[in-house]
Amino acid sequence: MIVASLGLVLSGCSEEAPTPPPPRMVRTIVVEEKPLVLSAEGAGTIQARYVNNIGFLVSGRVLTRNVDVGASVKKGDLLASLDPVDYNSRLTAAQSQVTSAQAALDQAAGEESRFKQLLANGFTPQARYDQALKDLQTAQAGVVGAKANLKLAQDQLGYTKLHAPTEGVVTQTGANVGQVVQAGEMVVQLSSFNDRDGVFSISVIYIAAAKVGMPVKVWMQAKPNVSVQGVVREISPNADPVTGTYTVKVTLTDPPADMFIGAVVVGEVSTAGREVVTVPSSAILQTGDTPQVWLVSADDTVKRVPVKVDRFNTDTVTISSGIAKGDRIVTAGVNALNDGQKVTVEKADAQ
Repeated sequence: MIVASLGLVLSGCSEEAPTPPPPRMVRTIVVEEKPLVLSAEGAGTIQARYVNNIGFLVSGRVLTRNVDVGASVKKGDLLASLDPVDYNSRLTAAQSQVTSAQAALDQAAGEESRFKQLLANGFTPQARYDQALKDLQTAQAGVVGAKANLKLAQDQLGYTKLHAPTEGVVTQTGANVGQVVQAGEMVVQLSSFNDRDGVFSISVIYIAAAKVGMPVKVWMQAKPNVSVQGVVREISPNADPVTGTYTVKVTLTDPPADMFIGAVVVGEVSTAGREVVTVPSSAILQTGDTPQVWLVSADDTVKRVPVKVDRFNTDTVTISSGIAKGDRIVTAGVNALNDGQKVTVEKADAQ
């Protein structure tokens, strides 16, 4: 028994106290506050900045219309014409008036010259010469008036042909062949192709954030690789009574040819908001109703800190309060830690 007791004592002395586990290796980041980028997208169409409603300067019956909707025209191209019969008759009448007035002027000039000579020789009274001079001046005025009427008739005959004042694309027609139109009535609507805008309908939720001069990225819906930069030029002060949206016009900088008038485009605008903290979604510990993160203290121990999440994204979480710039938080293995546990920092990245 003595020998057995001695053996037990010796074996008890040989057992050592358990070794505590080493500090757990964790991956961390040092958070930074950055502006929250707010972005929004919307679909719209390409429209011409300048739209001209072109019509004849005189009235008449449309004889020809040489363009249809979608046609591209250059400056000076013939768009339409009126029946010129009446205006040719007016031109002929005006030409005859000029001939008659010129004949009257020639006769009055001869009379004035003859009576002037007679007056100088004393063979006619002053009153008779004054009458001849008056007739000459009247004839001169008649020639001026007849020539003015001739010029008007020539211009009106020229107005029966409607030419494009600028190059552009026909976006609407207002008269067909055989139709009688009045002076100034729209016959062809011509949209300038050089200056184009992206026109978007913006919801009331986002219109308050829209500002004139705000940069916008615009790309074609059918060809996302075709993109261009633009600037907000105009914001409608009133909402559309049917859709309840506001019209926003974006001036495009050197738009490519693919962005033709009527093309469907997508616009994206991004603005910097308030300062927030963004962390990887793997850093969030959700054990109850309140999300938490593991905060690494200066002595390399961890503690749970509740945070307020502003937004969940695919790989990141935006935190509005709970942690601040310079805090170090754990980003991996958050479910295997305990409060006060000692850790070893594997890597510290700036997020």
